[in-house]
Amino acid sequence: MLTREENELLTRVGPGTPMGETLRRYWIPIVMPDEVPEPGCDPVRVKLLGEELVAFRDRAGRVGLIDEFCPHRGASLYYARTADCGLQCIYHGWTVDANGTTIETPNESNARLWEGKKLIAAYPTREACGVIWAYMGPPERTPEFPAFPWNVRTHVHAKKVMLDCNFVQSVEGGIDSSHLSWLHQSNLPSAGEASLSRRDQAPRLEFEDMPYGFRYGAVRQAAGGNQYVRITPFIMPWYTIVPFVADQTQAAHAWVPIDDEHNWAFTFNYTFDDEPLPPENWTHPYELVDRFHKLRTRGNRHLQDRAAMREGNWTGIPGIPDQDAGIQESMKPIFDRSREHLGGADLAVIHARALLLASVKAVQEGRDPVGIGMDFPTDQIRCVVEVVPGDIPWRNLGLPTKARAEIS
Repeated sequence: MLTREENELLTRVGPGTPMGETLRRYWIPIVMPDEVPEPGCDPVRVKLLGEELVAFRDRAGRVGLIDEFCPHRGASLYYARTADCGLQCIYHGWTVDANGTTIETPNESNARLWEGKKLIAAYPTREACGVIWAYMGPPERTPEFPAFPWNVRTHVHAKKVMLDCNFVQSVEGGIDSSHLSWLHQSNLPSAGEASLSRRDQAPRLEFEDMPYGFRYGAVRQAAGGNQYVRITPFIMPWYTIVPFVADQTQAAHAWVPIDDEHNWAFTFNYTFDDEPLPPENWTHPYELVDRFHKLRTRGNRHLQDRAAMREGNWTGIPGIPDQDAGIQESMKPIFDRSREHLGGADLAVIHARALLLASVKAVQEGRDPVGIGMDFPTDQIRCVVEVVPGDIPWRNLGLPTKARAEIS
């Protein structure tokens, strides 16, 4: 378990917090391109790592991400007009561009002292894999844009939904393989996988440190002396790729902090042959009330169906994504980890926390957090689901010889 002080350090992400300053060292997925679809379109509010921002696309097509509040008197730029080079505040006509620079102060009759000066926060952006990204850290420490498998492909289906809990709870759910045998047992994607996960409901977990974070194997006994292996990578600071056996679709996930108590769950579906993905190959959808918000919430107890549970459904909540979200949100927005009792099934969770806290320390000491500046072929970051003979080490699966040689 963590101390309460460590839990605070792990979960608080606002400006000036140790974890917040660490997470700002990474490129962050923020909005979908069609939220700011065309030059001169309406701005959108974006809350990220506790900061209140607006995203917009100026008339030249450039995407800006700046502080929501005008540097003059604090009016919200969400109400602003879109100008040729940025946003023009409707209060006094001040115009701010995508760099956060004040371009015009037309209500000033004499010397316009503030024109040409950067007076509010502004962050560089980039579009890739159907998402707009931002970097919010020190400009002099800007890392290369990550060449993750889903970022370098043409055919990627991306989506996001808001979760009502701290990002660490969602990350921990994403790298917890033992819950497959329990939480999802009524909704596994195939009879074969359901049978394999039920045969051995207490997998043996082992992990292997990697330049991007780590990968771990959840090994279950299978018939005939074989073993059922699920290998899941954890990519700092909030990514994982979930193993599937039904087809070759990959499902990368990111849980990006909105603030201390909410996060955006991004999903990136892709294949390694980079072919167009038909909708039937997209991962399971949440039930939604609108594009980005779930129907099932802690406020309505995720519409859990107790009658269905009495008839044999394990959770009373249909659908794997809503089951994951439901159980993560059920812990309240920030769980007090000083109250938990961990075991061998929690090794991946324990190691992820250690990497996050080690990265905080690295940043405080002037170094880069884990995963920044790594020398590793990122196209080899992948999940694995296989049934193999019992004498084959799980570490030999899913990582080509060349990649293994580079990290050995």
